[in-house]
Amino acid sequence: MIVKHNEKERLTVMILQEKYDLVDELFDILEQLVAIYTSLKVSNGDKQRVLAAGDLADVQMIAQQEEELVALIAGLEKHRIALQGMIDPSHTSFKQLISLLEEPRKGRGVALAQELRPLVKEMSIMQEANSIVLHNFLKLENHKRNVLFKVSTVPEYGGNNSFGSHNSIFNKTV
Repeated sequence: MIVKHNEKERLTVMILQEKYDLVDELFDILEQLVAIYTSLKVSNGDKQRVLAAGDLADVQMIAQQEEELVALIAGLEKHRIALQGMIDPSHTSFKQLISLLEEPRKGRGVALAQELRPLVKEMSIMQEANSIVLHNFLKLENHKRNVLFKVSTVPEYGGNNSFGSHNSIFNKTV
């Protein structure tokens, strides 16, 4: 009876340690996400400066770098969700999961959540602002192209031209 009880305790400790290892791995992923979002924040600031300067080549380069970071985020998020399910499938939100932990893991989880939430929110706001600026930049470039096209397609005067067809602004009867 005592042997079975000790074996059961040992298994419980092993399961708890496995869960704690998963929690630590989850926190490592969240730290990586904080680093990536911080990098994206810097990249967004660079993109704003490049957009203001109108350098389309640099915007494309920055967008390519951001795509790579977003792909990393997607992979880490999948892994994070899987880990949370492995730790406790009944608690799907990170906040619920943190509430189950004891110190010092609980404090680390709270600190990571407090660091990550405002970063994600700030990124969302910056992305929206950059999207508006980029849209307006592209409209301006399109307008410039249209103006150049109109200027380059003015009628030629002489011979078979718009004077004969009365389409020229110089041949209008007022």
